[in-house]
Amino acid sequence: MMEHNGAIIVDDLGSVDLEESQPAIYDRPIGVRRLYRDPKSGAEHYLIRYPAGLTASRHRHTAAHTIVVLEGRLEANGQVIGPSAYCHFPAGQAMHHAPAGGESCTFVTVFDGPFDVEPLDR
Repeated sequence: MMEHNGAIIVDDLGSVDLEESQPAIYDRPIGVRRLYRDPKSGAEHYLIRYPAGLTASRHRHTAAHTIVVLEGRLEANGQVIGPSAYCHFPAGQAMHHAPAGGESCTFVTVFDGPFDVEPLDR
């Protein structure tokens, strides 16, 4: 990632190193890299990689968020979507998303405010 005249530019998202993280809604760690955080609104942009076979719980976030799938397939609220797919979840809505088809899945997610998560199935 580089900053150029105030713009954050990532030429090849596939080359970005991810950190291991394990939010409470997943049965194992996922790969995460925060790409941007707005200091005023708290909006956050992340690159995420779900490992194949990951299990996720239903959950909700305070902020609305959008997912754009880059690689693999994602099951989002019962529908399987693939590369180049877009989905948006309103703030506070119960949701479920996990990799589909036994594959890993890489996507960008944009939260309209600070990231938080509330598990609903525990």
